[in-house]
Amino acid sequence: MIVEEVVPPILQVEHDIAGWDIRLIPEGLHIYVHRPLYTHHGIYIGDGKAIHFVGPKAGPTRACKKCGFSRNTGHGVVETCLECFLDGGFLCRYNYNVPRMILSITSHTMCPNCTTTERSKSGSEIVETAKEKLKEGFGKYNLLSNNCEHFATFCSTGTAFSQQVKHTAALAASPLLPPAPLLLMFYRNNI
Repeated sequence: MIVEEVVPPILQVEHDIAGWDIRLIPEGLHIYVHRPLYTHHGIYIGDGKAIHFVGPKAGPTRACKKCGFSRNTGHGVVETCLECFLDGGFLCRYNYNVPRMILSITSHTMCPNCTTTERSKSGSEIVETAKEKLKEGFGKYNLLSNNCEHFATFCSTGTAFSQQVKHTAALAASPLLPPAPLLLMFYRNNI
C-alpha cells in the first residue's frame, strides 16, 4: 500500500508556474525546467526571454527561428527565448527564503529547488547582474562547481551555490542508486 504524504496547503512550496500569464512573471525571477535527472536554471528577464548558463552540448542542433540559439552558436551565458530555455518542459520557479520549519515538515526536506537563503537583490538588480554576466561570462562550465544553478543563485543572491549538487551528492551516497561515477558520466554526456 502506498501512503501519500498529506501536507497542509499553508506548508506547501509552489514551484509550478507553467499556467501563469507570461505578462505576470516578474523580471528577475529565478526559473527552472525539469530535464531527465536534473533541472536547468536561468533568470527570466522579461519579454519572453531568459538568460542562462549552458554547457557545450546544450541547445538544438538547428538555430531557433525566434532567437537564433543553437548548440553551434556557442555556450556559456546565453540569452534565449523562453521556448528554447524550456525545450518542451514546464516552467517552474526556484524558491528562496523558505523557512527551515517548512523544509523540515514537508517533503521538501531534500528539495533541490528550495533554499533557506534569502534572495538579496531586487528583480531589476538580478536582471542587471545576468546581463553583465552575458557580456563578461561566468567562467568555464563545470557540472559540480559552476553550473546553471550556480549562475542563477549568484544573480539572485550574490553567492553561487547549487542545492541540486548537494541533493545529488546525498542521493549518490544512497546504496539504492548506481555508483556516483555512473551518475557523473550520465550528467557529462547529457548537459
